[in-house]
Amino acid sequence: MTEDSFPYLSPSLDSVEGLAHSRISCWVHCLRDSLYAVGFRDAARALAQPLNFAVERTSEGELLTVYGGLDTDYHAPRFQRGVTARWETSPDGAQDALALVERELARGHAVPVSPELSGMRHSEFYRVPFSGYPHTFLVHRLDGDAAWAADRNTRRSSGFTDNRGTVPVEELRRGLTGAPVLVWDTGAPAGDWVEERQALLARSVRNLTEPASPHEGLAGLRTLPDVLAGLEEHPSRSSVLRMRVSGPLQRQVAGDRHLLAAVLTRDTSQRARDARQTAVAAEAAELLRASSDAFVELARTVFLLSRSWSKEALGLCRRRVARIHDLDARAVERLAALL
Repeated sequence: MTEDSFPYLSPSLDSVEGLAHSRISCWVHCLRDSLYAVGFRDAARALAQPLNFAVERTSEGELLTVYGGLDTDYHAPRFQRGVTARWETSPDGAQDALALVERELARGHAVPVSPELSGMRHSEFYRVPFSGYPHTFLVHRLDGDAAWAADRNTRRSSGFTDNRGTVPVEELRRGLTGAPVLVWDTGAPAGDWVEERQALLARSVRNLTEPASPHEGLAGLRTLPDVLAGLEEHPSRSSVLRMRVSGPLQRQVAGDRHLLAAVLTRDTSQRARDARQTAVAAEAAELLRASSDAFVELARTVFLLSRSWSKEALGLCRRRVARIHDLDARAVERLAALL
């Protein structure tokens, strides 16, 4: 497909493998579409991450974000099916800040970038101080003074259509100075899919049942209502609930369950498997889809809580978390039975 015809970050791409972009973390969404652009059609298996849940705080105890499997290995991502990716830092000097982008475009790759966005007028983060994890968008062409980009978080006045538009090259250059670029490749898988899948499931079970801290796994999920309650008096409560809880719940946390459910469904429909194992995998996929849906509903409730704090909304959050915990616990039992 050509640069002009390929609809990067378009909802229409969700039909390729049934992966809803609204439930995928921005950097993984960008990588998914970059893979599709070069003809790779096994992104669900490649990008699926072990299930997790974690509450992350700064060293001062400030809530930074919540995340799931999609961002457990954010800084050193691990994938399957021969897909590899690593974050490289753009040169500190503005003159060479686009060197990595130019190099990757020359290889025929769309380039996921995480620039400093406060000076980029197309972005909804324009003039907004940075907090939490950086946002990622795609650069798929440099043309004179314009960079062709795809970004799902733009201002209404940006001129972007279907998440695509142009940004001034100089704004991109300034934003990318010393900023991360995701460099990715495709190659031959390191092993067969059965081995990769079993490792994925084993890590999922371990992450949720043997967490590294009380703020992770199924135990960490139980703490979420108290985390929300503790934000009632936060001076930036509305922003924190929307940006650091609601958004990540819908994309990072719901996303890993959404991806793994897609993988299990695909396996049960395409592989001749033991009848019992097929049934267990189908049950696990259904529970994960229900968990993903429930996390999206929780995210919406948290968003409402951010706009108007109430005991009723907080109580609804508690009930939703309890349901999610039950779904995840049952899903983990099924995943363990597949090992």
